[in-house]
Amino acid sequence: MSGSLSELLNELADQLPGCLHTSVIDGQTGLALVSVSEVDALDAAGTDAYHNDLYRLSEIALRDTPVSAQVNDVVLSSDEGTFVSIPIGKSGYRWLVVTGRDATVGFVQALMRKHVARIGDSLNTLTE
Repeated sequence: MSGSLSELLNELADQLPGCLHTSVIDGQTGLALVSVSEVDALDAAGTDAYHNDLYRLSEIALRDTPVSAQVNDVVLSSDEGTFVSIPIGKSGYRWLVVTGRDATVGFVQALMRKHVARIGDSLNTLTE
């Protein structure tokens, strides 16, 4: 098991084909607590903030509908990439993964669901 959140994100980025960026984002500020990225730092920070806002807007849009009171995943897909974010338990943080088209949405979601508890444990260790 990885010793730190940064090491864990590096390990998981290595398991994802075409991983361009992965981060743990503060849900209030949209700023990354920890990130591993193959892209420019400014682009990565913009991606984190944008996807955090997209997640929050999705929560607002669903708030008064009978569909769901809780957003589980937010997926944004383009011709060149896939963006998936999920909440890390009730911590107020979100885990974002950005991949090229080498990985399917289903594969990214499955890997994230498999490891979100580990991410949460590492996050708790870091923030305690």
